Amino acid sequence: MAEKALPRLTRLLGIMTYVQDQGEAPFSELAAHFGVTEAQIRKDITALWSAGLPGHAGGDLIDFDAYLYDQDVASIVDSQGVTQVRLSTREAVALVGALSSMLASGAAPDVATSANDKIRALLGADDPVTVLPTADVDRAIATTLQDAVTTRRVCDIEYVDAADRRTSRTIEPHRLVAIDGVAYVECYCRRANDYRTLRVSRIVGVEVRDESVVAPPADAAGFSLVSQFQATVVAGRGARWVLEDLPGVSLVEVGDDVSATFDVVDVDWVADRLLAIAPYLRTVEPASVRDALAQHADAVLATLAG
Repeated sequence: MAEKALPRLTRLLGIMTYVQDQGEAPFSELAAHFGVTEAQIRKDITALWSAGLPGHAGGDLIDFDAYLYDQDVASIVDSQGVTQVRLSTREAVALVGALSSMLASGAAPDVATSANDKIRALLGADDPVTVLPTADVDRAIATTLQDAVTTRRVCDIEYVDAADRRTSRTIEPHRLVAIDGVAYVECYCRRANDYRTLRVSRIVGVEVRDESVVAPPADAAGFSLVSQFQATVVAGRGARWVLEDLPGVSLVEVGDDVSATFDVVDVDWVADRLLAIAPYLRTVEPASVRDALAQHADAVLATLAG
């Protein structure tokens, strides 16, 4: 099975940062650190070597030490600023919006607060985005769940559902997410013997076991929520990395484009994802998704104009 774009891009950027920090890094060390083979590291370095700034002239490309490369050692001569984060105003506002939503939901780790404050300060605006809290999440419980996700530990929880029924469950937590401004933990529930998305504000007790998570994460985000309908998007291949992560997606290459058919659980969530690849979009169906995409685009433009 071909490797998806997002995991590989994450590893490529990780390799750049790792080598930049270390100065030099043997392929064997990189392979062990990133959990791949030395042959894959060599392919990754070769791919990075042909990447860079528009123009692709000699001075525009990422450059590695050729002599050390032949010795199976990576050393960066010119990073072209890849390891430095540069955000446009639009990207910064979008990031503030995402961080604010996560913070308001209670799903964000503590470090998100300082990141949000720093980006807001750089924007030079007091409140470029304002998001009101949507639920009363116990920060101790949310932090414990986040730690369990990070360390891949099983949890025993006390959960109160919408009908005020209290149950004890053992879950294998995979990630904390914000869906429509509400914090959820995506997990495998051993009580249900199935994947579940549990609202964090309804968890009234949590205890972490000294036991590792076994069940793999589900492929789709918000996997236990009921799909409202299916949508189909045709976009340039440069957008494939976003389309690959849409719930229940089916991808078909159409010439130089890719067609993605996927489940829509929350039309606003889908619109946010598609907004990130707007320049690549060819067609978006049905009309309800196009309308939501237009509304989100208008909101970004209004924020920038203000």
